[in-house]
Amino acid sequence: MYLFIRYMGENTQNQFNYEEGKLISLLNEDSEYAFQLIYDQHRNRIYKTAVKFLKSPIIAQDVVQDVFLKLWFERASIDASKPLEAWLYTVAKNNILNKLRKIANDWKAIDNFSNNLLQKENLSENKIIEDEYKKSLDLALSLLSEQQKTVFILSRYEKLTYYEIGQKMGISPLTVKTHLSRALQSIRKQFESSGILVLFIIFYHF
Repeated sequence: MYLFIRYMGENTQNQFNYEEGKLISLLNEDSEYAFQLIYDQHRNRIYKTAVKFLKSPIIAQDVVQDVFLKLWFERASIDASKPLEAWLYTVAKNNILNKLRKIANDWKAIDNFSNNLLQKENLSENKIIEDEYKKSLDLALSLLSEQQKTVFILSRYEKLTYYEIGQKMGISPLTVKTHLSRALQSIRKQFESSGILVLFIIFYHF
């Protein structure tokens, strides 16, 4: 039975706060059930906020997963007497800002690439660029471990969450995130060594 109730008007606010406090107390004691309830309650609002600023469903989903991974690993220190929403959205805000900074830096590389490309752009050249990207990505994927490759494919092509990938592969969400992070680092390094890092930036974000 759910340990929290939905808003039913102002007269239920105190009861809601009490139930949330109980839920956080359970989370402090490593309750996965309490964690799932909190996740279900807040994930959509965090996702919508992230999409609003980042303009990317994929990156917004990463924000959601990063926020709740942080919640799980800091669960013992969460104060049950304070609103959890404030903590979650502070973490989300910082995560979004960090991703915006990274996107801004990547856009600089894209702008430099685009300025050169516009001088001689045509359909055949675009096809060459796409083919070069796919060729380089296939090579980069072949250099990954089997788990890293599987996590990358499930995340980027099948759009599964860390939790869903973990369930499918029998590993924890944190392990999924670690494999994906290492896979992206390896792929980025391969593109960089090939002198076409900007292609990875373009296709990864868009």
